[in-house]
Amino acid sequence: MTKKKQEEKTQAVEEDIVIEETTLTIEEQLLEQIGVLQVEVIQLKNDYLKEKADVENTKKRLEKERMIERKYAAMDVAKAFINPLDHFELALKHEPKDEETKNFVQGFKMILTEIKKGLEGVGVSEIDALNEDYDPNFHQAVLVEKLENVEPNKVIDVLQKGYMFKERVIRPAMVKISE
Repeated sequence: MTKKKQEEKTQAVEEDIVIEETTLTIEEQLLEQIGVLQVEVIQLKNDYLKEKADVENTKKRLEKERMIERKYAAMDVAKAFINPLDHFELALKHEPKDEETKNFVQGFKMILTEIKKGLEGVGVSEIDALNEDYDPNFHQAVLVEKLENVEPNKVIDVLQKGYMFKERVIRPAMVKISE
């Protein structure tokens, strides 16, 4: 409550006391004023407790938001590595003809393995899709094909790998599903 409102209430109580002076004794007037002040104290305590609870809730919410931000802080960096990783894997699928180039390719495969381990270490994982049930939360169906002996809505081919960062999808797997 503002100081001005308190002054107004005090003034109103004093005016009431002056008016009632003729009919009430000073003791009765003081008891009445005490009662008014007790009600005001109760209201101020309630207001204080509400404000204190609001502050605590705000602190908890901000701390939770900070923890989530820290948990997913590396997600943008992980996203930036996904396409180069795909291109690197695609380049290494081609088998070289001569022995010297095969040694280079072997070295690059080792580097690729280390990059994948590093990404896994910060929470990046591939989405397993092949032969799984189609799930639009993790898969993006771009082709549908009817096959014998394959139940409907099964992933029959992965056209582009999908990736997760902890519990969040960075990129859904692009798949072909059975009809």
